[in-house]
Amino acid sequence: MAAVVSYEIQPLNHADIEVFNAHFARHRAESGRDDIHFMPFAPDDPDGPKGLDPGQIDRPLTELGWQRCFVVWSGSQIVGHVDLKGGAIRATAHRCELGIGLERRARGAGLGRALMNTAIEFARAAPELDWLDLRVFANNTRARKLYLSMDFVELATLPDFIRIEGERIDDVLMTLSVRS
Repeated sequence: MAAVVSYEIQPLNHADIEVFNAHFARHRAESGRDDIHFMPFAPDDPDGPKGLDPGQIDRPLTELGWQRCFVVWSGSQIVGHVDLKGGAIRATAHRCELGIGLERRARGAGLGRALMNTAIEFARAAPELDWLDLRVFANNTRARKLYLSMDFVELATLPDFIRIEGERIDDVLMTLSVRS
């Protein structure tokens, strides 16, 4: 009989950043497995992201460069996240970029949809935000299907946008109005 695994989604706080960064490193190492890249760099690329900047998670939404992150806990480990990032220029402050990641062991349990709903609810409750934007690799059909089912609209496909270890990857831009 398989063990029942319980998950809990919570906002990320400063005390958990080290645990988050460990999750992020595990998740990053999974990119490229099963012929699906979901990060725009090779897992061992030294220029890739290392984790979360603690200075951004408390920044008000009215300031540039803010970030909010919601995480999935499984016991004492974070196994998934969704993050929202504010832009770097004031003229785009009504939009934010959404990123999501689940470790392989947490996939298939409905957590992607739950994380997306958490992010959408946060954005709808924030009067500063009107749009959620995201990017997804064209060959990540499972993720694209999820986003489309949640009313995101595909705006454009950028052919051969990313090259990882010789693989040419198309990038898809998607958006969701949180005010309509």
